[in-house]
Amino acid sequence: MTRLLSMVAAALVLVFAVNAGAEQRAPKGPPQQQPKEQEQPKEQRAPKLFDIPLQLYLAKGAPNACGEGCSEWIAVEGDFDVNAASRVQAFLNRHGARRLPVFFQSPGGDARAAMAVGRLLRQRDVTAGVGATIPQGCTSINDWSNACKAAKRSAQPVAAAWWPNTGCHSACVYALLGAKVRLVPPSSRLGVHAVRMMTPRSPAQERAALVEINAQLRRYVREMGMDDRLFETASRVPHESIHHLNRDEIAAYGIDRREHAESTWFIQPASGTTRLMQWFVEARGPVRKDYRLNLVMFSCWTTDRVAVTYVRGLTSDEVGRPFSAALSIGGQRTVLSLTGAGRRQDTVEAGSVFSSGNGTITFEALALAAAADVITIAEFDRFAEKNESRVVRLSTHGLAEGIKTLRPKCLSYSNQPDGEQAGAAKRDKR
Repeated sequence: MTRLLSMVAAALVLVFAVNAGAEQRAPKGPPQQQPKEQEQPKEQRAPKLFDIPLQLYLAKGAPNACGEGCSEWIAVEGDFDVNAASRVQAFLNRHGARRLPVFFQSPGGDARAAMAVGRLLRQRDVTAGVGATIPQGCTSINDWSNACKAAKRSAQPVAAAWWPNTGCHSACVYALLGAKVRLVPPSSRLGVHAVRMMTPRSPAQERAALVEINAQLRRYVREMGMDDRLFETASRVPHESIHHLNRDEIAAYGIDRREHAESTWFIQPASGTTRLMQWFVEARGPVRKDYRLNLVMFSCWTTDRVAVTYVRGLTSDEVGRPFSAALSIGGQRTVLSLTGAGRRQDTVEAGSVFSSGNGTITFEALALAAAADVITIAEFDRFAEKNESRVVRLSTHGLAEGIKTLRPKCLSYSNQPDGEQAGAAKRDKR
């Protein structure tokens, strides 16, 4: 039990650290596998994503790789440079007939270029979202090797993995607004701030230029059917900083109003530990107006069992109300107790309070869940007058692939469940 509690604390730190990592000019991504210096000395000094002009390529993954029914997509990554819209238009002219969704991974760039891209998406009724693409032959989203670059230049769809834990920041958000349907995975980030003029001007010219571009942005936000508060929120944030929109803002501003949305299951390695996780967002609380982030995560416990951590965002009427959550995973049921006290975690989502609980299940049950296509969470409010449960059903897209990565890590796991059992094991060997 002591080890389980410590793992919950460590898991929370990991979750919050991972999601705090999205910076103004550096979206979140899986840690890069560092090659040996003598193998790729130049790639280690390669420019970051915001130095790469916007590029597009076709990608193809496993069934449901990028969500329900989504296995092929258009990857859009890099900086919105002044010529970005013309390249997007040319690409869509060649491939637009397939009506594939577009997934952005970008730190921003030129706001006018982003608005032009957004209008192209709207004209073509494109669905767009936030997601990172990692082609086969690339080690991570930060791989600048010649092999990775060549894969992205292919005229044919490249075999790739889709990763939901990334960001669309600054000008990228305006491009995303143009999509007819907008998909913001719960594990991704949208970052906004005020615009800045990059071309040297006199103070008077800069003020006039800022007035003009801000007027254009406000009109564009309205044109795309979004709430004016999106522009107002962005304009209050200094350009040198960044504000990550929380799920309440994402819904209220009209960007993504889905009352239930899930990420695919994905692997998040950090500090020598591998965790398999899925984020999901729900509209709960009074009149279903509180959009809250939640997380289910699996990590190594023993060679044949995994620890289960459930992190739950609390709505305004749930704070202070303890409840239980029963997770049904591959025929096994683990009951987790969550306090209503929670803990405010602004690094995950500004102003949000989270509670957590944990347990364990066998790898066999986890594999059965992946094959059964659903994980069920039944929640019970201990103070409710009626013993009714609220049921959440989560998809298992990406779970089977994640198990393939997690299982070998756990097979090499040698620690015992707690100190007493470890001591007993040592005594038994004497």
